[in-house]
Amino acid sequence: MNRILGTLILGIALLLPQGARGEKAYGVEDVPNTYAQDRHHHVSDPEGILSAECTDEINSTLSLLEDSTGIQSLVVMLPGIGQEDIFEFAHSLFRHWGIGDKERDNGLLILYVGDQHAIRFTTGYGLEGILPDAVCKRIQQRHMIPYFREGDTDKGMSEGVAAVARTLRGSMENSTDDDAPELWQVLLAFAGAGLMMTFLIWLIVRHANTCPRCKKAGALKTVSSVSYRDALRRKHIKRTLHCSACGHTVVRDDIVDNDGLNSAAGGALLGGGRGGFGGGGFSGGSFGGGSTGGGGATSRW
Repeated sequence: MNRILGTLILGIALLLPQGARGEKAYGVEDVPNTYAQDRHHHVSDPEGILSAECTDEINSTLSLLEDSTGIQSLVVMLPGIGQEDIFEFAHSLFRHWGIGDKERDNGLLILYVGDQHAIRFTTGYGLEGILPDAVCKRIQQRHMIPYFREGDTDKGMSEGVAAVARTLRGSMENSTDDDAPELWQVLLAFAGAGLMMTFLIWLIVRHANTCPRCKKAGALKTVSSVSYRDALRRKHIKRTLHCSACGHTVVRDDIVDNDGLNSAAGGALLGGGRGGFGGGGFSGGSFGGGSTGGGGATSRW
């Protein structure tokens, strides 16, 4: 009799929502935003529902997806959300974080709620045509729910996320890459810069060799050149130039090196440069203020 009573009590306890069994029910403000701490952490799993290996796999999949398409995807694993409806909770969390780019609204939230036995996909406006409600539902029913029913949460989440990534891969280009120039554009820019530099040098030399008397460009020719150092150890080059048009002679004395000044300037620049570097580390991610109209799907098991 006691054994039967104990079994009945256990069965009733398992049917109760997790919040009623004393497990934590999360609110929108309680969900840790792991992506804000590290842009490669797409999984927020405060209670450790997923294994570390599964979490790493999903993080890797969604990081690659974001790098290639710009689509920001978050997976949130919660044991419970109290009596709140999963649709409303996901909608509020999506808008609270602003998942996705504001201009393209290319965000995706995958919310798992254990005590409701429910999985919810919420998409930004920009993904509704690429990942419509029917496709979301099909992914959940084919790749996730069967594993959840067997108690294999890791497999259900990894397979579901992989199916989402396959659907979205190649659907759009990463906005950070939209303005990246093609190789031919880079080469053309370098060639143009080289031609411009050559032309400027030619103009400078031509102007420098213009005779001050007859004003004929390029008429001055160097007939002798002597280098020496002055009392301050500065290197000079003294040149004598002769105009081939009018015979006028010009003597120029130019400082071409200043060891003391160069050394001091170089040391200051190097010292300043070294002082300007800081420590490295991982980089936190940020959402772009994306929004959602509630597109997506919910499935239960």
